[in-house]
Amino acid sequence: MSNQTRPAAARHLRAAIAAIEAEFGPDYAAQNPHLVAALVQSATIEAAVATGYGAHQEALGLAQGLTSQICETLLRLKPKFFGG
Repeated sequence: MSNQTRPAAARHLRAAIAAIEAEFGPDYAAQNPHLVAALVQSATIEAAVATGYGAHQEALGLAQGLTSQICETLLRLKPKFFGG
């Protein structure tokens, strides 16, 4: 595990334990490590999906900007290509 992911994993672990114990009582998380692991995994997947979605939105915005620029350039060059 890299230094960059360790704090996120620790946050997910602390949050999972707190949520489980808030729902089921003290020491329930310690007695049910499989539940803790499942909740940490779920939180990690959710964070990864959110990160991927953000990157996708950013890439889409850049692609739209480039497409607009290309179309404008082609329209300006149209007379040179086809006469006019």
